[in-house]
Amino acid sequence: MSKPAVGIAWLVDDNKSVRDSTGAFLEAMGYRVQTHASALEFLEKFVPDQSDCIIADYDMPGMTGLELLETLRRRGSRLPVIIITGRGETSLEQRVLAAGGLKMLYKPVDGLDLADLVETAMRAAP
Repeated sequence: MSKPAVGIAWLVDDNKSVRDSTGAFLEAMGYRVQTHASALEFLEKFVPDQSDCIIADYDMPGMTGLELLETLRRRGSRLPVIIITGRGETSLEQRVLAAGGLKMLYKPVDGLDLADLVETAMRAAP
């Protein structure tokens, strides 16, 4: 992997251990990471940059990752969004992609695959 793209990987997951471990891994790979425990918390603090990307868990209380994606699109954000889920539903993946999501990853997520996807997302961000 080359030098990571500049920008923030916004990590949104209600599971603290997932936020901590995934955030630490991405930071070790050279990315700047901001973590949030819910989609609503994220939306309150999110200030988009052109080279950011968003990684969101699907199953979160209050607002799912898909609902977060849809909210961002309604607000005009074109930033790449990666949704992670433990559900193996093809229809869910189709809905994420139809809503403008970059990719849906299934748990357990391979860290290097995620880092590569974050790199691709940041370099392709509008």
